[in-house]
Amino acid sequence: MPSRSNASAQILPMILTVLVIAVLVTLLTQSAYGQPCSFPTSPIFEVGSTVYSPFSPPPSGTEFAQKTHTGGERIIFYLHGLGGTGTSWNSVASRTAYGGAPQYPARQVIFDMPFTYLQNASLFDAAMDIDNTLQVRSFLAQQMHGVSPGDHLLIAHSLGGIEALILDSLYMDTATFERPFGGAVLVGSAIGGSDAAMALSAWGQNGAVHFVEEACQILSNPWLWAAHLLPPLRWFPALDPWVQQAIQSTCSGIVTPFIPFALGKFHRPLVTELTPQSPWPAHLNHRVPQIPVVQLYGVEDEPVFWRTAYSMYQTDSIGLALAQDPFQFDGDDVLVDWVSDQIAHYAAQTLLASARAQSHAIAQCQVWYNPFSSLYHAWQRQRALEEAGAAYAAERWYRQANGVYKDYIGAREITLQADGYWCRCRNDGDPPFTWTVVSTPTDCLDDDPYAFCQSWPHWDVDITEHPNDGVVLASSAGSLPGAVAHIELPHTNHQQMRNSTYTRDVFKRLFNGQIPGGAFFATALR
Repeated sequence: MPSRSNASAQILPMILTVLVIAVLVTLLTQSAYGQPCSFPTSPIFEVGSTVYSPFSPPPSGTEFAQKTHTGGERIIFYLHGLGGTGTSWNSVASRTAYGGAPQYPARQVIFDMPFTYLQNASLFDAAMDIDNTLQVRSFLAQQMHGVSPGDHLLIAHSLGGIEALILDSLYMDTATFERPFGGAVLVGSAIGGSDAAMALSAWGQNGAVHFVEEACQILSNPWLWAAHLLPPLRWFPALDPWVQQAIQSTCSGIVTPFIPFALGKFHRPLVTELTPQSPWPAHLNHRVPQIPVVQLYGVEDEPVFWRTAYSMYQTDSIGLALAQDPFQFDGDDVLVDWVSDQIAHYAAQTLLASARAQSHAIAQCQVWYNPFSSLYHAWQRQRALEEAGAAYAAERWYRQANGVYKDYIGAREITLQADGYWCRCRNDGDPPFTWTVVSTPTDCLDDDPYAFCQSWPHWDVDITEHPNDGVVLASSAGSLPGAVAHIELPHTNHQQMRNSTYTRDVFKRLFNGQIPGGAFFATALR
């Protein structure tokens, strides 16, 4: 028969175990059902309606309305944009000179292989590098084909258009330079500067890295794959070292992460000169060019971020198709549809997990007398809440990504305006509270001396959105004073602008001499 001391030694651990379980059950139950005395969030900010600010280009210039070229063949020089290469315009250049394309006949153009230029220095250095190439090729064309340099055209995309206008200003110094082209077409060029470059670059707000880090933290949450596998993820091309480092430190557990935008091309020194406040954009945006210039600016449909992201991803894989027809780079709905599916998926996951958490909370209450069952349901409830929170965060990220990106590129402006004060008074310590709007904090005082009143500044939040091509605002790419024409490319993002059907139609009208005031651009059929 066991001694009294041995029996006590055996009973004591059991009692301690029961006490620990009881404490855990109590804590979990309070966590599940406890309603702390809390006050409602103060409605200090009120979001107003979103206002879309349309863009109207300035009047067309008429100074060069009568200017024409001497006829016969001419050279068209092509300049790529930031991060591009000499191959960016190849398909358009070759089909314009020979062979043509569907609904796009060839012209009497001497084919000139598109070239690249220096991008790792300043805008001026890049302009000088471009000028060296243009001078050599223009001289050879004059010697071999008898073509006057003043008859040549320059078609430039994005950064290339800024360089074209820098050259135009430098060519005013006739003692130093000889002008190698007589007219220019600027496609999506941020003449007025761009917020995107500095916002996304490592020298500015480092937005590309921040965007990546936030997305990785949210989309790689293990609770998202508790019941579902994480959707197939992939990186966009041109992923730069800064973003790779952010991925390695933040998303170390994911082998193939997916972030729909990573612009390594923005990490160039000349990017610092592209902001609207920089000297070159400030100068060029108010200077009338000395040659006929046509501006093309894109206005993409919403959501611009996902459409632009898809086109940037497609750029490296659509080369073969563009070789057959250089103007069929239009479709950009694929990623938009995929994102809509992701939003619906995570919304459903949030609802299901929340419902599961509620079921376990009810079950926990019903088996309160059984500590083990109660602990099990409390544990399952917590797991369901974690999954619901992760799914909600993922859904919210997909919903907000377009707006956040538009903040980066300057396409969405949020302004705060003070509008009086919110006043809240109560006569006791319990809700409900009453809210009123007053002009000054003094107006918040109640006649009841025992009433407790508080006031907060009331702010109206106004959102203004500007038309853009997913990278450059229409107001920056289409407002050059003195330009022969400012032509909108609808439903077209920055990456599509070289190869869209809208671009084809404008080029055809341009070469047909159908742009009012643009007789210089007329080029005979081959």
